[in-house]
Amino acid sequence: MKQPSVGRAIEIRKATAVADDILVQHYLALWESYGTPDDQMQPDATARVLAFIQDARKHRGLAVFIATVDGDVAGSIACQRHISPYPDVVMPVHRQYGYIWSVYVEPAHRRLGIARRLVDQALDHLRSIGCTTAVLHSSEAGEMLYEQAGFKLAKEMRRAL
Repeated sequence: MKQPSVGRAIEIRKATAVADDILVQHYLALWESYGTPDDQMQPDATARVLAFIQDARKHRGLAVFIATVDGDVAGSIACQRHISPYPDVVMPVHRQYGYIWSVYVEPAHRRLGIARRLVDQALDHLRSIGCTTAVLHSSEAGEMLYEQAGFKLAKEMRRAL
């Protein structure tokens, strides 16, 4: 779907495995943007992300969407069925979580509405695979975007060990 924005042609398309390297690059760029030092990253981070993507595509209905601006890659997003960390006893028709991850827009293409379009595509995909609720973890910078897309803040408790 092409939509003009400030004289630019913005396109969002569902990606195939050929574009996995773009998702990996963007996912690792997110961790860099959070200030994660290189010495804290797994030495085989790229291989780990690729393996995760391949498994999620095979078992969890993974979809990846790529945004381009005038033909140049501008952003990406991934989404899939969420695997519960505990026994899920509710039938999926009533409760099937989908998870959105790696929402990334290149700095040069921010503030054009690309992230919102990517999120909308991810939500459509999650609905199409039977998800009843979408979940994501947000940075502070993304909170307003997600609230505007209808997400509500949920509580999660953590404790350092």
